[in-house]
Amino acid sequence: MRNEIKESTLRRKEKMFTFKLEESEINLLLSVLESIEKEGNEELKELELIFKEPVTNEDIIEKFILKYKYDKYTYDSPSIMLNNRIYSVKYKKEDMIKFVSIEHSMPSYENFIADMDKYNDANVFKEKEFYINKLNNFKESIKNLGILIKEGSSYEYEIFTSFYLPVEKLLDDNFINSFVDILDDYHKNINDELVYIYKH
Repeated sequence: MRNEIKESTLRRKEKMFTFKLEESEINLLLSVLESIEKEGNEELKELELIFKEPVTNEDIIEKFILKYKYDKYTYDSPSIMLNNRIYSVKYKKEDMIKFVSIEHSMPSYENFIADMDKYNDANVFKEKEFYINKLNNFKESIKNLGILIKEGSSYEYEIFTSFYLPVEKLLDDNFINSFVDILDDYHKNINDELVYIYKH
């Protein structure tokens, strides 16, 4: 019986963002939540966040993190998952902040392009211009979304990358989906080549 209750709770939590309520029902729910002692109760705080309209930029960021949060591992900063890739989230807790950064180790096209002549006998590799164009298209597409990129330290064919997302677009599903599509294309177009390199 206890297992059934846990599974039911999980199913309800998975559907938190699919509720369709009238405005009067949402207001009633919020008034009930406000009347409950929320000190130290994270689940009630999250429930309130789901239904409460963001007022400040910090509210928007917290709602964004809640929507995509990833709790399997513990990090110094909150973690989110976008299409099976985990990103850490960093921002300053102030209402005037305009961007939130999400960070991830990305394939380094620059390092790969510089070294690819070593592997030009393998049939998994395309012409160098292909990778140069893909890299330029990636940077242009990211820029067109209003996202800034900062690259950090690199190791072999990976580079630590920060993406600065404009706060006002964080809850826009079309914006996030476009961003994820660009990232997927970036990873996909060099994946087989890197698999080959690390195996040889």
